[in-house]
Amino acid sequence: MRVILYGCGDFSYVIEYLQEALKALQLPAFAPFDPHDSTSHVPVDVMATELRTLDQLRRQYGTRVEANIAALVQSGVNVELGVNAVGHPSYGPFDLVIFRNPHTGNYGNSQDPSMSSYVESIGANNGLFQGVLAQTNHTRVPFGLVLITVVGWPYLGKNPKSQLGFKGLQLENPQYAKEYGEVAGLEFLKYLNFGPQWVARNTGNTFVADEVGLLYRDATHWRDIRELEHTMRAYDPDRVPGWCKLHPNYEQMRQKLAKERS
Repeated sequence: MRVILYGCGDFSYVIEYLQEALKALQLPAFAPFDPHDSTSHVPVDVMATELRTLDQLRRQYGTRVEANIAALVQSGVNVELGVNAVGHPSYGPFDLVIFRNPHTGNYGNSQDPSMSSYVESIGANNGLFQGVLAQTNHTRVPFGLVLITVVGWPYLGKNPKSQLGFKGLQLENPQYAKEYGEVAGLEFLKYLNFGPQWVARNTGNTFVADEVGLLYRDATHWRDIRELEHTMRAYDPDRVPGWCKLHPNYEQMRQKLAKERS
């Protein structure tokens, strides 16, 4: 199974967050690569990306960025810098696309008496969210999953700014979450509650907030169930391709084949 993560910041949280996301999706965990163990393997092929260049990251986070990237590479993660989540050459296809708390850095200005900066903030981040969803058309497999997690303003309506009449994108509203996905040809599946999490601002500061995952899948048809069965019969049970485990009939087929083998 192949996974791409956008907007990884200083790359300090990638493995921990990836494991949590895979667990929530009931997918195989990422196993760190051991170069001294010839039998070691990476069942989840991971690409971690960031928009900024190495020089830009150094200026913001210091030398720890290089250490974090080196540790990821040592673990078998492919790291790419200068990757724009709303427009880049296709590195895929990927079974799972993840973006944690996409944000333009535009929070609006509370000192602006007209509050027009809040409207601009909503517009900028709306464009980012829609752009990320649209970009996945070029990076995911036809039956792949898209997980975007969001916290607070401007994606959720439950924040102090809502008292001023600016309710953000209100993505905790299933209807809005569904509509955004439909524009990009995605079907909204469900919310995943990650609970209170330490979240990084674009400035480098962190804060604690409830993190909500929005899970989408390609709205096109899944592969024919006969292809699922043929593929699963061709592989050992612990080595079936990642797309099989994403198929809605996977568990049913797994039980059927297990009964046949017993």
